[in-house]
Amino acid sequence: MKVVMRVLLAIAIVLLVWVSWKSIQGPIDFNAEVAKRDQAVIQRLMDIRTAQVALRSQTGSYTASFDTLVNFVKEGKIATIVRSGDLTEAQLESGMTEIKAMEIIRTGNEAKIKEAGLWDSEKNAPQLVRDSLFSPAVEVLFPNRTNFAADSLRYVPFAPSGTTFKMGVDSLITASGYPIQVFEAKAAYTDYLSDLDKKLLAQKIQEVLDRPGDRFPGMQVGSLEVANNNAGNWE
Repeated sequence: MKVVMRVLLAIAIVLLVWVSWKSIQGPIDFNAEVAKRDQAVIQRLMDIRTAQVALRSQTGSYTASFDTLVNFVKEGKIATIVRSGDLTEAQLESGMTEIKAMEIIRTGNEAKIKEAGLWDSEKNAPQLVRDSLFSPAVEVLFPNRTNFAADSLRYVPFAPSGTTFKMGVDSLITASGYPIQVFEAKAAYTDYLSDLDKKLLAQKIQEVLDRPGDRFPGMQVGSLEVANNNAGNWE
């Protein structure tokens, strides 16, 4: 009987130690995994923002369509200005302007360019160069990321297969009465943390909802409610 009691006591002690360890280690492991997943989601949202800003600079508007955004990154071209050379003080004082100079240079008439004093004899070329170099959007927007997959922009990391970010566009009127276009992309915690500890996840969500203001329980870039200069809610 004593042996049985000792065994049961030993088992109870082991269980108590395990429960105590779990109560401490569980939140630590949860927070570490959340931090890892948050970072992946944030990076994807930053990539979406980069693409949206570039798209607007090229077309004049954001898009609520991932098909449009992905196609722009994969197939679009972005102009990079190639600029070299400047007018001398003497040329400026004589009334020459960069606009006039480029009009002459763009004629391609070497004699006329030389006559205007815009020929660089050392380079054997026009004194000024102002050209637009068109490069693939993906190379300009995501340099040094040779394995960048534009098709993945829409998908939420660590979420069930096929889960996409929610994205939209709208127009707001600023306090000064100026109309401004805005966009928003977001993923809820439940999208990419749902397989983790349910109790700890519920606590995390409630902590966000308990904060002052209309807080989104997840990661978000931009806003359809306020003009926030495309800021992320982690920034």
